[in-house]
Amino acid sequence: MFPIRFVSPLIAVGLAGYYFLPETTGNILALTRRLEAHVPIVWDTHQKIANEVEQLKKDTVKEVEQLSDKLGITKK
Repeated sequence: MFPIRFVSPLIAVGLAGYYFLPETTGNILALTRRLEAHVPIVWDTHQKIANEVEQLKKDTVKEVEQLSDKLGITKK
């Protein structure tokens, strides 16, 4: 229960920021990336997490495609 209460507002703010203030949100993210570059441990950890998330996305898409093929569901 605790992670949901902690993470949900952060996700909501992030999504709202992209929707309502895309340029400001982009500037904040660019500043964060520049600051991360000065701290190698943070940068390396961020890159590892980003790579793991990207691999998870690819694996999920692959699994969904295989499942849809087995069920006979076609893309439109």
